[in-house]
Amino acid sequence: MPTLEWSAGAFVYGHVIGALAAGMIGGGFLDFTAAMVFGGSAAAAAAVSALVCWWWPRFDAPAWKLWLVATAANPVLIAGVAWSLFNIDCYTGELKGWNCLFSDVGWVCALGTLPSPVVGLIAHRFWNRRRSPG
Repeated sequence: MPTLEWSAGAFVYGHVIGALAAGMIGGGFLDFTAAMVFGGSAAAAAAVSALVCWWWPRFDAPAWKLWLVATAANPVLIAGVAWSLFNIDCYTGELKGWNCLFSDVGWVCALGTLPSPVVGLIAHRFWNRRRSPG
């Protein structure tokens, strides 16, 4: 079982804290409870995607690969895409009215998962540069 190095910890902490901040900011536009729920669920989803990154491609992989896997393995992204596919009739115009009220929520959730891996990668790079001699 691989051990979690500090540079890998910087990616995980940056990824999870970035998701927590993004979720709390997004929920903060509604109320305090929404900020806590959105932040907690975004952080939990980021932790799951960080576990997937630990399994593959590992934390020492190139940054583009870590971002791609961390984003694609995020359960919020998967649920958002599934929700949008479930409501495809609203996008094609076959279904209209109140049934399509929340059809765009899936894309909003999916787009909300994009910045947190970037925060993790920035923290990872900062930690490695700080530790490297020279």
